Amino acid sequence: MPVSRRTFLGGSLAAAAVAATGTPLLAGCASDKKNSAAANAAVKLPTYQRYAGVKPDLPGTDVVLDGFLKYPANPVKAIADKPGDGQPITFMTNIPGAIPPGMERNQFWQALNERLGSELQISMASNDEYPNKFATRIAGGDLPDVLNIPTNTVQIPGLLKAKAMDLTEHLSGDAIKKYPFLANIPTEYWKGCVFNGAIYGVPVPRGMSRTSLPLYRADLLAAQGIKDPAPKNFQEFFDLAKEVTAAKQNRWAWTKVPIATIRQMLGIPNVWKEEGGKFTSAFEHEAQLEALEAGRKMVAAGVLNPDAFTDKASARKQWFNGGSAVFDHDSFVAWNQYYADSTAGDAFAVGALDVPGFDGGAGSPWMGSALNNLTAFNKDSKHSAETLLKLADWMAAPFGTEEYLFRKYGVAGRHYALQGTDPIPNKTGVVETGIGVQYISDSTLALYWAGKPDVSQKQHAIQTKIADRLVYDASYGLYSDTLSKKQAQLTKTINDLESQILQGKKPVSDWKAGVETWKSSGGDTMRTELEQAFSDTAGK
Repeated sequence: MPVSRRTFLGGSLAAAAVAATGTPLLAGCASDKKNSAAANAAVKLPTYQRYAGVKPDLPGTDVVLDGFLKYPANPVKAIADKPGDGQPITFMTNIPGAIPPGMERNQFWQALNERLGSELQISMASNDEYPNKFATRIAGGDLPDVLNIPTNTVQIPGLLKAKAMDLTEHLSGDAIKKYPFLANIPTEYWKGCVFNGAIYGVPVPRGMSRTSLPLYRADLLAAQGIKDPAPKNFQEFFDLAKEVTAAKQNRWAWTKVPIATIRQMLGIPNVWKEEGGKFTSAFEHEAQLEALEAGRKMVAAGVLNPDAFTDKASARKQWFNGGSAVFDHDSFVAWNQYYADSTAGDAFAVGALDVPGFDGGAGSPWMGSALNNLTAFNKDSKHSAETLLKLADWMAAPFGTEEYLFRKYGVAGRHYALQGTDPIPNKTGVVETGIGVQYISDSTLALYWAGKPDVSQKQHAIQTKIADRLVYDASYGLYSDTLSKKQAQLTKTINDLESQILQGKKPVSDWKAGVETWKSSGGDTMRTELEQAFSDTAGK
């Protein structure tokens, strides 16, 4: 199954630390024995208090995100006081785009510091470089005040116990109401911040916004006379891919094998399934062989880019945006990013397929990972927990507020121009605002694209359609030490096997042996630990 960026970051950290320092990442802060599931379940999570200051055009639910057709005309200034204490605050993070201009040449960063009342000093690295930087800083004990911690960091309970502030008294239950925009983050997201019987961080929520579906270039399909495609089963899905492929014109249906979509058609679990207290890995599901056969069939038919198995994700995104691929399996976050990166002009349009059942009926889409990362505060910071929480609260001001408008788009005239009430970013805005502050804290995503109300309408419609069928990862909120240490490497091994099978280099029958190796190398121990954690929490 595809390894997410977060899995990659977490799984790489131990190796990176050994390479950089000659010692394990968490030497001196091994997993704390008090990180019991029962102790964690006993923590009173923050009270959810939905912010009512902005009314969405397309109201969401506990699952479906709120949608907006335009930015509110008079954004409410939601926070009166500057959150900072006048002293510099340091922060370390990855960033998804190019490294932006430094503070001295970045007018957005300078304006941000003025609004915060403290200079925010950011140490940033690209997604690819962050694992080494994170590992080196942890191993050297050189930590900033605010730290972006990937969710799959190895032995995260021990790291947090040794290095991070315990925030329980500030955030548990109604105490969080002092920070109204942190309280506006639904309770479910806080489960990923509880370790060692305490709340050790602030969540950067994703969930539905990270749910991935087959995205398609609606403009390219329309040019072929295909409007609102809706295959009813795998065969129609496959036939559509063959219909839109034109290799001689350098156009293929898919950027990669849509194996995740096929698995969802077959009802394969989202990472881990729990039933009656028993856990089953998606790798073990009986439909895996059928999914792999179907994937091989698509490879053999030549409906995906010939470089699909060798090029990086960044190249696949370029194929989609450039029109040499019509379909890509990606998230609602990526959907918006495609519009940001597009050079195809006003005709550019993206849509999403629902997931049908393999032989008809409805498929079972997977809910996206709950968190992008958790943000922890250095226990040795000279700033108070209250100051750092006020900073996080400011960063979580939601869509429709003046703070959100500035945080995401910058300063009018310099970073964007208003089109009606919609902020339309310019190149300077995109570059200067990309300093990673969304990884300190963030509100849940709002469905919106400046100047294109049809984008949020399409996104809201497909979310509403799939909401009741979403399949969740049963392991979320449960800690397995073996999973923490071994998940990344074991998943890489089985993904390598999957790639060989899909390319026809190994038979589908090899999958069963690969799963047996996965089980004996740590998979079965992960299962046992997850089942014990689930039992200890009585399934809470």
